[in-house]
Amino acid sequence: MKINVSAFGEVAGEVVNAFTLSNDNGMSVTLLNYGGIIKEIQVPNAEGELVSCVQSYNTLQDYIDDPSYRGAIVGRYANRIGHGTFTLNGVQYALDKNGGAHNLHGGLAGFHKKVWAAKTQESDDKVSVTFTLTSPDGEGGFPGTVNVEACYSLNQDNELCLVITANTDQETPLSFTQHAYFTLSNDAKVGNTLLHIDADKVTDADTTLLPTGDLVDVANTPFDFTTLTAIKQRAEQINSHPLFDRVGGYDHNYVLRNAPEHSPQAIVKALDTGITMALFTNLPGLQFYTGGLKSDDQLGALCLEPQHFPDAPNKPEFPNCFVKPGETFTASMRYKFSA
Repeated sequence: MKINVSAFGEVAGEVVNAFTLSNDNGMSVTLLNYGGIIKEIQVPNAEGELVSCVQSYNTLQDYIDDPSYRGAIVGRYANRIGHGTFTLNGVQYALDKNGGAHNLHGGLAGFHKKVWAAKTQESDDKVSVTFTLTSPDGEGGFPGTVNVEACYSLNQDNELCLVITANTDQETPLSFTQHAYFTLSNDAKVGNTLLHIDADKVTDADTTLLPTGDLVDVANTPFDFTTLTAIKQRAEQINSHPLFDRVGGYDHNYVLRNAPEHSPQAIVKALDTGITMALFTNLPGLQFYTGGLKSDDQLGALCLEPQHFPDAPNKPEFPNCFVKPGETFTASMRYKFSA
């Protein structure tokens, strides 16, 4: 196993490097310390041919200009906080409104546009890169100075693991995710890709995609991926749902079940390449995103974003997203590839 480090560019006087982690099976992952971005995931298929499993850009400037969070670590708070505000301990906080009327993915100073410090570590069975970042009190309107550590590792079992830990000196909401755009198939669209999500419900949302607080059963709706199913089979089924029709595709938070130990929360399989990815996470929600399947906006990729529920700071009935001084927030995401 090995790590190769190369210069990828410079932003605001800070050097950005590309870190390529490789195992002995031919799998490699390239990471950037700009945004903690996953730039490449190369996985050999059954014939040993490499399949590129995420969308990527060729230059740093492309990532700087990118509005889609492609491949990046998202924070301080993934997804939406309603109307750019929440109240904590009697204090109302005003956040950036960068997602229409709402705060989206941490606001204008999100982690996806930061240069992170980096250190590497190699051993016989694992190679890793640890990115660190400090978000000052008041950044984006959020309380507390937050110290974040994101460790990516690749092992000999073709598993890419990401563990994000954080602590704070004031109580604050935290929710980090990884925003890779997965392309396990060679198809230009994701309709033929098979998907399983271990969830019986999704969070209901209004026309601005802000949760209402209600939950929707996935049974007999386009959201039902309780068994491995082609995405277009669900998207085009006769029984639609108003929540699906508002998007014309998928951009919804799944309420993950408490899966048995060692069971994945999601599985993606591409029949044409033979590549399967199993996703494991300790977070309570999973945002499934495809862009508009019923329009020309389809991404040719899909996103599976482990997260706390959208707008949880304003919805006490949702799983707790607040972290206090002395506590350590931990988000774990593990992607196991096979062919």
